[in-house]
Amino acid sequence: MKRREFIYLTGCDGTGKTTQVQLLQKEMQAKAVKTRQVWLRFPFFFSALLLVYARLRGYSRQEVVDGTRHGYWDFRHSWLMKHAFPYVMLLDAALAAGWMIYLPLWRGETVLCERFVLDMLVDLGVAYGEPHFYARWPGSLYLRLLPAGARLFILDLDLESLRLRRADLHGDRKLRERLEAFRILAEGLHLHTISSAPPAIEVNRQIMAALAQPIFLDSQTGENLLDL
Repeated sequence: MKRREFIYLTGCDGTGKTTQVQLLQKEMQAKAVKTRQVWLRFPFFFSALLLVYARLRGYSRQEVVDGTRHGYWDFRHSWLMKHAFPYVMLLDAALAAGWMIYLPLWRGETVLCERFVLDMLVDLGVAYGEPHFYARWPGSLYLRLLPAGARLFILDLDLESLRLRRADLHGDRKLRERLEAFRILAEGLHLHTISSAPPAIEVNRQIMAALAQPIFLDSQTGENLLDL
């Protein structure tokens, strides 16, 4: 492991991202690597005003199932939320990234990130009913917020196992859709996907082995896929 590195774990709820980030942090602390753990799924600053508008207009809603609150976005029928919101959210993401990712990297810290722009792209893709939102404008701009040489991992697990692991996911009506959106994203960007079905320590070994490699390359072109 190197100092001053950006390691980003993503994937659907229940795939074990928090556990793996914590294991990575212990590994790095044992090697005297200065780390910072960040979570940036919803860095709402300016976009908060648009989300208030969406709630008032019924484009955003919440429901409680068995004591668990679930939130849903449906922006397909709102011009403002479909055409303005992604740019405003991109601005919020850039502000958060500058403070919580790029500044620590500049200081020589390794940043362990559990949620960031890939999660935002999945959320927006589900809200618009467009799982390939990441591949078109302005979704593709979100990818440019990733630091050069970023180490990206998508944890994957089947739907039934996710719900067995997390009882609070049973009432999530969009779980299947988000899981599929993550898989489409992983395939489209050729991201390193790891099954989280094995025990956590085995998943950690796979991540550590991947981090020992110098860089992720496209198996066909040999290009650096993380130089976005």
